[in-house]
Amino acid sequence: MAAESAWELLRQARGPSDGWGYCPQVPGDADITSWVLRLAEALGAEDDLRADEGYRFVAAHLQEDGGISSYLPQIAAPFLDRVAPRWDAWYASHVCVTSAAAGLLQLPVHERLLARLREIQRPDGSWPAYWWPDREYPTALAAEALSAGCPAGDRPEALSAARWAADRIGADGAVRTEWEPEGSAFATAFAIRAVLAGELPEGRDAVRRAVSYLTDSQEKDGSWRPSAWCRVPGPMEFDPDAREHWERGRRGKAALGSVVLDTKALYTTASVVAALAKASTAAVSSATAAPSRADLA
Repeated sequence: MAAESAWELLRQARGPSDGWGYCPQVPGDADITSWVLRLAEALGAEDDLRADEGYRFVAAHLQEDGGISSYLPQIAAPFLDRVAPRWDAWYASHVCVTSAAAGLLQLPVHERLLARLREIQRPDGSWPAYWWPDREYPTALAAEALSAGCPAGDRPEALSAARWAADRIGADGAVRTEWEPEGSAFATAFAIRAVLAGELPEGRDAVRRAVSYLTDSQEKDGSWRPSAWCRVPGPMEFDPDAREHWERGRRGKAALGSVVLDTKALYTTASVVAALAKASTAAVSSATAAPSRADLA
């Protein structure tokens, strides 16, 4: 199937200790490598030698605060130093990268990442992101990692995240963001995942609305209109949320301080498909679950 073909292609990409990167021209990073390993785990290939090398690569990015950085200076400096002399912020831990890596059950530092996510969850239940302006993304991934294998009644962080995410879903099912004020399929998809991770009973209506919004907004070619905006903070910019102005769509060295849209719709469409699959699985599980006493009363 396509997923297995993709894994075989990725197994042959880059050197054995280089991890994986956004494209062949840039150094490997813990974020992209974590997503490749999530594919490997989904396929049951986590014991593959190439995957084992990937786990070591990601674990090496663990920082003193317990989070995972995107880059390591010894790997990325030869590339990044051509643009600026210091990249302290890019070498620090990033919540969105930590939340993606925390979903790797075979990662040696898995428990440390979960502890870090518990420490930094915001009072409203969300988590902030570094590379993404939409908090739905890290919130869903963190909630899923923290709720994995936990009974529904023993996942307080995920429950808090689910309440936040459910409130983000509008009456028409769309999540509206700064960059997508008319509705973001990308943010809506991750809001669905966050609500499902917390198994929030009162969030079921919000999920149904969000699913309807996504299914109704699919393009004729099967994709969803691009709405995944990635931001490129400056090399010493530790808090991108504090920046007042971002440029749109700059490329190359000029990309610093800009937000870049998923123009090919791949990030957006993959995110929506994953969310709809999880919603479908949750609906089937709910329908086949044995009725509780409350249901029978």
